Amino acid sequence: MGSKPNFAEHLETPEPVFVKYPEIPHLTQVPEILDSDSLEVYEKLDGGNTQVRTHNRRIITGSRANFLSREEYFRFPWFGDFNKWAKSDYSFHNLPENLIIYGEFLSPHTLRYKPEFESRFFLIDLYDLNNEEFIPYESARKRLEDDLEIKSILFLEALAKGKQSMAKIKELAMGESQYSDYGREGVVIKDYCHHRFAKLWRTSVNHSRKGLLVEINKTILSLQHTKPLLVPRYIPEYLSRMVYNELKKSGRIDISLAEISDTIEMVLNKKPARV
Repeated sequence: MGSKPNFAEHLETPEPVFVKYPEIPHLTQVPEILDSDSLEVYEKLDGGNTQVRTHNRRIITGSRANFLSREEYFRFPWFGDFNKWAKSDYSFHNLPENLIIYGEFLSPHTLRYKPEFESRFFLIDLYDLNNEEFIPYESARKRLEDDLEIKSILFLEALAKGKQSMAKIKELAMGESQYSDYGREGVVIKDYCHHRFAKLWRTSVNHSRKGLLVEINKTILSLQHTKPLLVPRYIPEYLSRMVYNELKKSGRIDISLAEISDTIEMVLNKKPARV
């Protein structure tokens, strides 16, 4: 689940060591996680991966890659919205320095959420630097809501708990969303007992032609949002390869590079997609 920094080493520094939320592998890469009988399944949100923590009596915010302490790190307008929201909530001063709150800030991204959830922050995980591990979700919620009285965070409800079959996980990934009218982006499977996480995207399950088009469109939007400097003019050949690699990571090994190139040409030229 990523590197584990020594908390004591950076307590007295002007700015702590940045601890990035780890990349979660696709379920096809770690199918053995389904052997556990202590699983928790949550809806996967498609917002901005962010964090809040405190250091030297200051509230510190971060994106997925950096602390939001310099203007050059504010690559998207919503970075400022998130930073302002977090630093205006003085209850975050109750947060001990050994805890990092990771969440999804639901700015407009690749999936539109219901108005009441836009520009809201959902807890994804709470990390304890002292123990170098994630706190189980329900315990994290109690710690933040009840013990620390931090009230502005929204929390996910578990879709399922206990041992799960692959068929059940796929069914959950395709289900209706509580937060969006467009369905779930997918699910995240968490095994806090063995420190293992996995994810399954909805479009990894839907192998129809329509599912392919949805997947490609979503991947293009995501790349435009997260890697704008890598494809400044969105050269079709380069973008095709990037989309192809992203889809392979999601388990879509049934899609050819030629098919992706044809679809991307339609998308970039705003031609109607053939379903």
